[in-house]
Amino acid sequence: MKSWLFMALVLTLLLTPRPGQAAGAEVAAAWKRHDIEFVYMGFTTRYSCEGLRDKVRLLLQAGGARADFKVTTRSCAAGPGQVTEFPRVSIVFFAAEIPSVGSRETGDPTLARWREVSLSRRNPRDLEIGDCELIEQFRDRVLPRFTTRNLGGDINCVPHQLSGSSFTLEYEVLVGLQPANAASPTR
Repeated sequence: MKSWLFMALVLTLLLTPRPGQAAGAEVAAAWKRHDIEFVYMGFTTRYSCEGLRDKVRLLLQAGGARADFKVTTRSCAAGPGQVTEFPRVSIVFFAAEIPSVGSRETGDPTLARWREVSLSRRNPRDLEIGDCELIEQFRDRVLPRFTTRNLGGDINCVPHQLSGSSFTLEYEVLVGLQPANAASPTR
């Protein structure tokens, strides 16, 4: 039954005129699960495992992941709250995607719309200039799992110093429309 409903959504998507799929226009999509083992390797800023977990949560929230994502610390040699050389987190999240026609690997259907995202110092509030390398690694290793378009911005991280570093990351992301009772992020 789920496959039938999904195919109906895909056909609706294909047969409905979409003038450029403007931001805010609803499109048929499906939830896709993503599992990532993320190891942060930076020269300038170091994080505790919990600090990295909190920053990745912030980026997933801002970036369009479904609200029930999970970020858990992994293999932390240092004690809780202590900075470690290569902090590691396990990330599990769902992101909306427009399924390929005929694809058998589709998740639960949902409606979605394009949303603009802008990441820079203090946007969201808890991002600082020292997060430059994290933003760069998020862009390269996590963001490709989202359905995005119009990726732009400028990331200039100067190793071992904050002066001269700067970042802006701008893109549009396909965000699934969640039911009112959607789960909140797990801490």
